[in-house]
Amino acid sequence: MTQYNPKNIEETLKRMEKADELKGIHRSGTNIMSFFDDNDKEHELQKQQSAAEVKKDEYLKSVELLKKIIQERGTKSDLTRILAVGLLIESTDFLNIPPDRKKMLKDNMIWCNSQYEKYKK
Repeated sequence: MTQYNPKNIEETLKRMEKADELKGIHRSGTNIMSFFDDNDKEHELQKQQSAAEVKKDEYLKSVELLKKIIQERGTKSDLTRILAVGLLIESTDFLNIPPDRKKMLKDNMIWCNSQYEKYKK
């Protein structure tokens, strides 16, 4: 059985304590680590922007499909409204969407779903 040198154990414990102290230092307080914090924030923002763009594209594709159906079988007032919904989607910043615009968009997408059900038969 191997005997451990008590001096090595003490040194190891001191290194572990030092490592715990270093973990407590906030990364952005040091110059080199603030670069990584900024990089992480920028990456997160890019992911959010990409997700917002994907959502916007999905909504626009749905509206475009419904527009084609309404052009074939729908009324002029329904076509006017679907065009307005498309403009609403195009002009909306999905990353920083205000609550009133979000509600308006939701109500219009519910209307779009009901129109799709109505015309797909």
